[in-house]
Amino acid sequence: MAFNTNETLNGSDGRLWINDTPCATIQSFVLHQTNVYEDINKAGQLTKSRRVVGIELTGTISKLKIDNTMSALMEEYKNGETPEIKLIGLMQNAKTGMMQRAVIKGVTFGEMDLINFEQKVVAKEEIPFEAEDYYYQDLT
Repeated sequence: MAFNTNETLNGSDGRLWINDTPCATIQSFVLHQTNVYEDINKAGQLTKSRRVVGIELTGTISKLKIDNTMSALMEEYKNGETPEIKLIGLMQNAKTGMMQRAVIKGVTFGEMDLINFEQKVVAKEEIPFEAEDYYYQDLT
C-alpha cells in the first residue's frame, strides 16, 4: 500500500518538557524499553521458552547548553537529594495532526558531564536517564 511521505512523523516537530518546562534547546530525545525475561525450560523440549519478568526504561536527552538547569539537578544528587523529575516527549506531524506524546515519570539521571567544552564547537549536553514508568497521552 502506498503512503504519502509528507505524512511521516519527524524530529523537526519534536518537543520535550522537563518538569513541565519546555526545553527549547532539545536536539534529540530517546525513550527505550528493554523487556527483561527469565528462561523457562520445558521437559521434553530442546528449545527454551521465555517469560517477561520486568521492563527497564532508559533514554537520552541531547540538548544545547545555554544554562545550568541540568547542572542544578545534578547538584541536588550531590547534596543527597533525589529530585522528582518528569519528562514529556512529543513527536508530531504539524500538517496532519498525528502525534505521539509520552509522559515519563520517576526519572533519574545517573551521570552527566559537569563541564565539557571544545574550541569552536557549540556546547551540548548528553544526559542518559532511567525511568520508573511511562504512559501515552494524546496518541493519534
